[in-house]
Amino acid sequence: MKRNIAVTLECFIKKGSKYLMLHRHSKKKIMPDVWMAPGGHREFNEGLFEAARREVMEETGLNIKNLKLKAVGNAYLKDLDQEFYFFMVTADYSSGDLKQKIDDGEFVWLTKNEVLTLDNLLAELKKVLPHILSDNPEVISYKAVYDKGNEMSFFELESSE
Repeated sequence: MKRNIAVTLECFIKKGSKYLMLHRHSKKKIMPDVWMAPGGHREFNEGLFEAARREVMEETGLNIKNLKLKAVGNAYLKDLDQEFYFFMVTADYSSGDLKQKIDDGEFVWLTKNEVLTLDNLLAELKKVLPHILSDNPEVISYKAVYDKGNEMSFFELESSE
């Protein structure tokens, strides 16, 4: 069986008391109209933090610092027959002016509470964001299955024991 795998990341950038979130364009093929953090695909032989810095710069025009790995996992999108291996990273804003890329969607700075109560937040983030945005240094691992779009039908946080 041939597997269709993508290796990706999301970076939760903090500036003051707010986090940068992306409301994906409704015409996107993968997760249209869904809220998530900026990020993207890792290039061949690219380090995780290198990829996070590159993706954030390409998508937002911002420089970041103090990167931390908070979660790893995978999600299977049944409707696209696509499997995503991803890394959830936090970082602090360092410098730069935010640029909008209308084709991708709209970037918005939101408080932690605003992020946690977003309509159409990526379903798995509803489960793991309290950990990702916490000071807990533990790295968690999980897996999810989506039937179609942002309709998650399975979620499991893996035990480290």
